[in-house]
Order: sequence, then C-alpha cells, then structure tokens
Amino acid sequence: MTSEATISIWTRNFTLLCCANLALFMSSHALSPTLPVYMVQIGGSQRSVGYIMAAYTIGAMIMRPVAGRLVDRRGRKKIMVLGLFSALLITLLYRFAADVPQMLVIRCLHGLTYGMIGTAIGTMVADSLPVARFTEGMGYFGLTSSISMAITPAVGFWLIGTSGFETLFLAVVMMTGLALFCSLTIKRTGDPLGPQTVPGADVWTGLLEKTALPASGVMFFVSVVWGSVISFIALHAAEQGIANIGLFFSANALAMFIARPLSGRWADSGNMGKVLLIANLAVFVGMVTVGFSQTVMGFSLAGAVLGLGFGFYIPTLQTLAVRDVPADRRGAATGTFFIAIDLGIGLGTVALGYVAEALGYQIMFFTTLIPLALAGTICCRFRGSRRNA
Repeated sequence: MTSEATISIWTRNFTLLCCANLALFMSSHALSPTLPVYMVQIGGSQRSVGYIMAAYTIGAMIMRPVAGRLVDRRGRKKIMVLGLFSALLITLLYRFAADVPQMLVIRCLHGLTYGMIGTAIGTMVADSLPVARFTEGMGYFGLTSSISMAITPAVGFWLIGTSGFETLFLAVVMMTGLALFCSLTIKRTGDPLGPQTVPGADVWTGLLEKTALPASGVMFFVSVVWGSVISFIALHAAEQGIANIGLFFSANALAMFIARPLSGRWADSGNMGKVLLIANLAVFVGMVTVGFSQTVMGFSLAGAVLGLGFGFYIPTLQTLAVRDVPADRRGAATGTFFIAIDLGIGLGTVALGYVAEALGYQIMFFTTLIPLALAGTICCRFRGSRRNA
C-alpha cells in the first residue's frame, strides 16, 4: 500500500488550481500597489486611499461566511466559476472610475467576488491534498502568490509609467479571464456536502468554524501589518524619492518563494509553534527596516525579510485553521481564516491611514509593531503544537 507521505501533491486539479490562483493574484497584485497612486492622481487624500483599499477587503469579508456555507452546500467549482465570472465583469469597470465614490463602489463589488473565489479555491486545495503533506502542499500553493508578487507589481508600475492606467486595467481584465478559463477546466469532484439546513440559533456556527478561530486570530493581526505594506509602501517610498517600488515586492516574493515550502516541510515534521515565533520575529525586523529605509536597497532588504516572515506565517496558520476540520466544514473553516485576513487588512488600512495622515508614514509603520506583538502573544498558544502523523 502506498504511504500517504509519498502520494504526489501535483495532481491535475491541484496544478490547475495553482494556475487559476496565479492569474487571480496577478490581477490583484497589479492593482493593490498601484491603485493608491491612481487615487492620489485623481485628487484622493491619504485617508481616502485607506478607504479605497479597505473597501475591497470589507467586500470580501462580508462575502466570506456566506461563501463558506455555499461552498460546503452548493459545490466548490460552481461557486469558484460564479465568482470569477462576476469578477471579470467588475474589472471592466475600473477604467471608468473617475472619482473616489465610484472607485469605492467598484472596489467593494470586486471584494465581494474575491471573497467568493478565495474561499472556493482554498477549500478545493484543502480537499486535494494528502494529510501527511498538507502544510507542504499549502506552501506550494502559496508560491503562486509569491511568483505573482515577484513579477506583477514591477510590471504594474512599468505599465502605468509607459502606457498609463488604462493599459493596466486592461491587463487586470485579461488576468481575471485567464483565471476563469483555468477554473472551467478543473474536474469537478464529489463535494462532501453536509446538512442542508442549520437551526436558527446556530446560524453563526454554520457560517463560521470555531476550531479555526485561534489561527485566524493570529492571521488578523498579521494582516493589519500586511495591509499597511500593500496600501502605503509606494507612497512612503515616493516621499524618499523612489518612484518605482517594484524591487521591494520582487525581493519580498523571492523570499516567500523560499520560505513557503520550507515552512511547510518543517511544520509537517516538527513544531509549528517555533515556525510561528520565527515568522513573528522576521516580520518585526522587516517592519522596523521599512520605517527606517530611505534607499532602494533598504526597501529591498525590508521586502526580503518580510517575505521570509509572511512565507512562514501564512501556510502554517492556514494549516492550523483547516487541517482537523471535517470535510463538510472546510469551506466554513477556510472562510473563517480569510475573514480574519480581510478584517485585518480592512480595519488596519483605515486606522493606519489616519495615523499616516496625522503622524507620517514612518510612525505609521512603527505603529504596526503593536498588532504584531499581539500576534506573537497568541502564537504562544501553539508552542508545542505538532503535525499529527
């Protein structure tokens, strides 16, 4: 009998899910670092940049619990295709947004679709991985984000510098269309459907998964930190005279590319608590470096250190959130985990936008050390947590 530890991760469905996720992240990473620049160009303030970036995550957060339930009850592929088709239509609207209110609406709608897509894809990946290689597989899946981060932000800044935002928005539409195409070619497997109804008193229990809450709590505070980076790093660098911050994202992604599979193998065979504490230390050093950086080299170094930290954090926390959940609750667990990400980025971006406006970007980045310390405190709960054989 074949040992589960030797079963291949790279099945047809897993490979297609990685391709779809890569295209999806390329569309997201083309917008996230460049959109604040666009908003400033059309008259937006630092505060409005925070609202615009938060609108996306708030939309996703609203959809997550609903999407988790739909994924568990109506089928993974069906919800993923529906979300990607809706996202394709919404990305066509970006080129027509001429002011802050219009962009707020578009970003919120786009976030709703992302909440649906991310929950469905994450659940399908969890379904496809062998238990003994779960964290390793999540790490490889997460490399799609790292590859996108290594390439897309720099390409995005190059596009707006040479061809303008209209070309950038067209590229976003094309990437979303590619993700939709990949999703349509995925073979549908038998979805582990659970009960179709939930008693009224247990509605929130049906939408969220309580066993995912500790890991999701850490992810919330980590996401506050990440939200400050994706929303304000370009504007902070511009104040230092650096117009293209693409190298920061490339260094960040390269470090994540190295860290994700390494963290997966380490967590699957050892102590997850140690992985998380090392991740917390790396993010701490990275954020301090961001605050003090004034050169491209300094920002690139900060990006690399942060990439190591987030590369250790994300697959380990996602594994802790979903690994021990019954198959018919994986959608809810995945949704709970991503709600924490959305809530952290959304609330953090708005709050830190006020801090940046009042005290400047350097103090704002140093402020993120507070939620990071809280994340480290919760990580102590996982000290001694080992992957079940």
